[in-house]
Amino acid sequence: MNEQRPKIGIGSLVVKDGKVLMGLRKGAGGAGSWAPPGGHLEYGESWEDCARRETLEETGVEIINPRFAAVTNDVSPDGSTHYVTIFIRSDWAGGEAGVREEEKCERWEWFKWESLPRPLFLPMEMLLRQNYHPLAVRHDKLVRDKIIEIIESHGNTPDFYTADQIEYGERLRAKLCEEVIEYLESGEQEELADILEVVHSLTAFDGVPREQLQLLQKQKRDERGGFEKRIVLKETR
Repeated sequence: MNEQRPKIGIGSLVVKDGKVLMGLRKGAGGAGSWAPPGGHLEYGESWEDCARRETLEETGVEIINPRFAAVTNDVSPDGSTHYVTIFIRSDWAGGEAGVREEEKCERWEWFKWESLPRPLFLPMEMLLRQNYHPLAVRHDKLVRDKIIEIIESHGNTPDFYTADQIEYGERLRAKLCEEVIEYLESGEQEELADILEVVHSLTAFDGVPREQLQLLQKQKRDERGGFEKRIVLKETR
């Protein structure tokens, strides 16, 4: 049995003005490749503190809002090294990026994610295979039909798909809960309009004409009344 164990590395993805800080490595381990600040996780150290420390030590840059981004399993092609790299995404807080550890890095530069320099350090290559993007905003929810066009008109790139019928029904019900919560939190009339739109979509999904829903509403109102009298039922005996 191989008694070797993987080592834990931290990669610090620092974002400033839509760009990520990358350094050209030199010395042992990935010499000639580009990588973000980072290093070994020390005993008892949190991931976020390690990202702060390594970024400051290597570049002189201070960061804020560090949070987990992704993790990669990095085995070198020759099998000589095996790292588990935990990437921490943060925002630039201050400081000019410069070489602080000359034996490890030749220079630091800011790059757009779509224009990263090559070659990349192995953990970065593995990260890109996951389709990770530091500026991406995750939504994972049903949206109105024209939202994709609106996003594209703003120069952004949406990642989306069309749900099948089963998922569509599940997403509609989840959307109703989402809109009700948003109305309860904001009290805005626009949220009521969103609730109504979801209700109409649900009735169409169930094959119920909108007029039939309105008829059911009227019948219940005739039988039980509305809510105008502000009656609060405390208990029955």
